[in-house]
Order: sequence, then structure tokens, then C-alpha cells
Amino acid sequence: MTAIEKLAESFTTASREVTKISLAAVQGEDLIPTTLEEAMAAQRAFAKNWAKPVAGWKLAIRPDGEAIGAPMFDCVRVDETNVAFFPQDGTEGIEIEICFTLSADIPAATEGSLTRDDLIGFIDKVHLGAELLRYRLVEKNQVPFPLFLADRLANHGFVIGPEVDRGIVDVFAGNGENLPQLTVTEGQLSLFDATVKHPNGDPLAPLVAFANAAFNTGGMLKAGNVVTTGSLCGAIPNMLAGKTHITLKSVGAFTLSGPRP
Repeated sequence: MTAIEKLAESFTTASREVTKISLAAVQGEDLIPTTLEEAMAAQRAFAKNWAKPVAGWKLAIRPDGEAIGAPMFDCVRVDETNVAFFPQDGTEGIEIEICFTLSADIPAATEGSLTRDDLIGFIDKVHLGAELLRYRLVEKNQVPFPLFLADRLANHGFVIGPEVDRGIVDVFAGNGENLPQLTVTEGQLSLFDATVKHPNGDPLAPLVAFANAAFNTGGMLKAGNVVTTGSLCGAIPNMLAGKTHITLKSVGAFTLSGPRP
């Protein structure tokens, strides 16, 4: 078994048993990926072990400008009353995001061939969503970045919230005075209440960057997948112990809950 396969097996066990791996243990077995390519290979090995279809992708642009991505497996949708239930244990945090469902497969990168306008043509609908986080690493994201990427950037699952007006993408891209207010509450407890912006300004920017990156080898971003591109609020600690209410003012709202003890 290769180092990449051993690392993927460790993440598979931690995911299945809701346990954590220490950085020291990974270092002790010399399993830390040294490149982003090795990290993405570990993701693929995990996907084979996990034996669930990829339901979506978490995309981001690193500070150095390189686009990276992580597959998401457990995705749920809100019902007709805009309520969602996430059945998996272990949620440690949530990130509220603008996400896209794809109407067609996005082809492999061919050196900057897909423009923003091109990629709009691959989008079926725009939604408000919530990424669910769980750290399989004891040190969370305070580890060498390739190791964090290998663990799918701490993705635990995703909630596809209500469909929203596509114009919200341009509101964020404009990064102007009309940015919306986000409130997140759990019962009477306020978890977040502030005007928000996308970390890259344009929510489509990470999709454009990744679609044209060498990592996009084709057969990844598929019709029906959900694509999410960055938190509007950072990571909010939340174990889904109660009902979490999410409202992006004048855009959309939904309620999220998790399994009860």
C-alpha cells in the first residue's frame, strides 16, 4: 500500500468511526503529502474507499492564486418548507455560502478556454447553502496545507438551500453598498449577524479558476453536482444540536437541523 493509499485509509476510518487523527501520527508514518497533486490523489483514493458518489465540489482559490477543490459526498436539500435535516453525526461547524447546481458536465481544462460567461451556461440554478464541517485532524486546519486538502478541506456534507435570484451573484461580484445582511441563530442564540461578502468578491471566480486549472481533468464537475465556492461568514462553530435558522436578507432563508443524541 502506498503512502497516499495509507493516508486515505486513515481518513476513511476516521470518517466512518467519527474519530480524529493527530498530526504526529501522520508524521510518524511519513504520510503527509508534499504537493497539492498528492493531496488530490489522496482525495481520489478516499473516494474509492468511501464508495459513495461525488455529489458536489468545494472550490477555492489559494492566496498564491492556484485553484483547488475537494469532493463532497453527503449532500441534502431543503424540503418544500425550506427545512433540511442532515443525518450524519459529527458536525463541528457550518459555513453559509452561495452555491450552484450544474446543468451539464464541465469539460477538462484546456488552458484558460472557459470564460465566466461560458461557465454561466453550465449553471442550472443558484441556491443559498450551508457547508457542514468536520475535522478528521486533531489540529483542524493548523497542519501543512496539502494534508488539509487531502482531508477534503474539512468537508462533512452540504445542504442545498432555497433557490435564489441569480442576480445575487452579480451583487456580490460588484462588492458594493448593497451587500446583504446574514443572520444565523440557534434557538434564541445569535451565532452570526453582519453584512457579508464573498472571499473572492465574485462567487463564480473559484469555479472559473478551477475549471481552467490543470486539476480539472474532466469527469469531475458533472451535471447535477452542487458547486460551492467560499463562505460568506467564515466557519461558525455549530454541532446542529438544535434548529439553526439561516436568513440572507432579501435573498433567502432556511432552517437546518441534525441528528438528536
